[in-house]
Amino acid sequence: MKFRDFLISLLFALVSGLVVAFGQPAWSSTWVVGIAPVAAVGGFALFWKAACKIYNLKKRFFLAVAWFAVVQLIQLSWMTSIEFQGFYILVVYGFIALGLGLQFGLLTLLVDRIPFVASASIWVLLEWSRLYVLCGFSFNPVGMALTATPFSLQAVSYFGIFGLSFWVILTNLAVWKKCWKAAALMAILPYLLGAVQWGMHRSRLPESPTLNVALVQTALLPSQKVYFPERASDFISPPEQWSRILQMLSKVKEPLDIVVLPEAAIPYTDQYPLYSKEVTAKIFQKSFPKSAPILAEGKLEKVSNKYWIHALSKVLNADVIVGLDGEEEGRYYSSVFFASPGFASQQEMSRYDKQILLPLAEYLPFQSLKALTKIYGITQFFSHGKESRLFYSKIPISASICYEETFGHILRRGRKEGAALFVNVTNDNWYPHSKLPQQHFDLAKAQAVANGIPLVRACNAGITCALDSLGHEVALLEEWDKPAVLVAKVPLYSISTLYTLWGDQGIIITSIVLLTICAIINRKTLFQNH
Repeated sequence: MKFRDFLISLLFALVSGLVVAFGQPAWSSTWVVGIAPVAAVGGFALFWKAACKIYNLKKRFFLAVAWFAVVQLIQLSWMTSIEFQGFYILVVYGFIALGLGLQFGLLTLLVDRIPFVASASIWVLLEWSRLYVLCGFSFNPVGMALTATPFSLQAVSYFGIFGLSFWVILTNLAVWKKCWKAAALMAILPYLLGAVQWGMHRSRLPESPTLNVALVQTALLPSQKVYFPERASDFISPPEQWSRILQMLSKVKEPLDIVVLPEAAIPYTDQYPLYSKEVTAKIFQKSFPKSAPILAEGKLEKVSNKYWIHALSKVLNADVIVGLDGEEEGRYYSSVFFASPGFASQQEMSRYDKQILLPLAEYLPFQSLKALTKIYGITQFFSHGKESRLFYSKIPISASICYEETFGHILRRGRKEGAALFVNVTNDNWYPHSKLPQQHFDLAKAQAVANGIPLVRACNAGITCALDSLGHEVALLEEWDKPAVLVAKVPLYSISTLYTLWGDQGIIITSIVLLTICAIINRKTLFQNH
C-alpha cells in the first residue's frame, strides 16, 4: 500500500471509529446529535473501505479487532467507574471489549468473500450469541443506532433489536459496495415503516385509559444503602431509609393506582425481623398522621420489610411494587414484591425472582472466584429465578429487575403471558456519574417498543420515567441522582407487534435460512456477482 493510500485509509478508519462509537442514542444529548443515523447507514462502510484494501488477512483481522474493541471501550466507558466496583471491573471491561472486537474481526474477514445477506446474518448470530456467552452481555447491538429517532425506533417492533442490527450491517455493506439505489432504499425504509406505525397509533393514545403511577427514586449511593465497614459514616439506617420514602410519598396528594420502589430499595431480606412495631408506628404516623398503619399480625414485637410493604399499600390504598432481597429455604433472590390493599396479610403478597443475574456481583459462575469477590466484600450470592410472573393489579403487570429488561426474550415472555404494562426496578448507582443509566434506558425503551406496551421504571439512581407503547416519554425525572417521586398518568394503549409474535427467533431463523440459501447457490448475492 502506498503511503498516500495508507494515510487515506487511516483517516477513514479514524472517522468511521468516531461515527460508530458516538452513533448511539446515549450520546444524542451532546455535540454528536445526528451521528446515530449516519452510523446506521455508513459508519461501518467507511471502515471496510479502509480495511479491505489490506490484502494480508491476518493484518486485516487484527485491525478490525482493534478498531471495534476501541469503539466498545468508548461506548462502555461507564465501566471505568471503579468507586464501588474495584479495579477488577477494568479487567472485565477489557475482556468484553476484546471479545466483541474478535467478533467484528471475523465479520471483516468475510465481508468481501460472501454475499451481503450472509454477512448480515452472521453478524446477527454473533450478536445473539452474546446473550449466552461473554457472561450474558446484552449491551451495544449495532442496531441501537436505528433507535435514536422516534420513527426509526418503531422498526424494532418487527424483528427486535437484532433485526435492526441485521439492517444496519446490510445497509452499510450496500453503501460500501456503492449499490446506491439499494442503499438508499434500505436507509429510508426503517423510517418509513416507523412513520406509518407512529401515524396509525399516536392519535389513539390520548383516548386510552390511564393508570396513576408514583415512581420513587431514592438516590442513595451503595455505601448509603448498604453498610460498608470502610465507609461506615455513609450508611443510613433502614428505618431512616423507610422514613425518607414515606415522607416523599406523603407529599403526593392525588389518588394513586400503583407505587413502585426501585431495586433493592431497602437493605436486608423480606423476612428479616429488623424493626420494632413501636418504631414502625412512629415513622408511619409522622408521614401519615391520620392513618393507622400498623397491621395486627399476631404478637410480633419486631417486623420485617415485608410488613412495611403491606402497611404502605394499606395506607396509600394503592398497589405497591418494591424491589427487595427475597429469602426462601436458605436461598437468596433478587426479587420484586407486589402488595395490594385488598390483601388480608403479608402471606398473600406475590414475588418475582430475577432470572438474569450479573456474574461476580450477584452470582458466582466459578467457586474459584470466591476469593476475588471476598476482597470486595461480596460473600453472599443470589439464586436464579426460574420463571416470569405476572402481578394482577388493575391490569396484568410483568416486572423485570435492572439489567434483565435489556433481554428481549425476558420481556416478551411476560407480554405473551398477558402483561399490559412493563414495570422495571433498577439501581444504576454502582457506576455513578457515567453513561450507564442512559445506555441502559435506551435499550430498555427499544425492548418495550418491540413488545408494544408501556413501560415504567423506578430507579434508585438512573432514569426514572414512564413511557407509552410508542416509546414516548410520558414523564421523566431530569435529575438522576436526586431523591424524588415522579407521578405519571400512564396511557395503557397497547400495540400487537410482530416481534411479540415470533421474538428473536424470527430474525435468528431468517438469518440461518439466508445462510443456508447462500451456501446452496454457491456465493451468489442479491447485490453483486462474484
